[in-house]
Amino acid sequence: MPRAGLSADAVVAEGVAVVDESGESALTLAAVAQRVGVRAPSLYKHVDGLRALRSAVAVVSKQELASDLERAASGRAGADAIRALAAAYRAWALAHPGRYPLTVVVADPDDAADATASQRLYDV
Repeated sequence: MPRAGLSADAVVAEGVAVVDESGESALTLAAVAQRVGVRAPSLYKHVDGLRALRSAVAVVSKQELASDLERAASGRAGADAIRALAAAYRAWALAHPGRYPLTVVVADPDDAADATASQRLYDV
């Protein structure tokens, strides 16, 4: 039975925290399991392994960046919009250096969530 309060969203949130704190290479099932107080195999009840966790962290990162860019560009046009987008993009990348590389990789075409998040980011 899964630990009370532990969910896929909670596991992904901890994965995001690991990457924000220590970089993408630090994202392991063991690191996340330690943070949530379970053994690594217990995470398989919530995510389908490290690859799925990395993908979920990438999706969250792309969605968050897209939201920031949408807010920055809202109500702006032309050069003003470009400057606002550039400033927001740079600010997000500097605030999240561990997750930034996850936002510039091509979406896995077999991962609908990643494809959707990537398309939203590209559409901005």
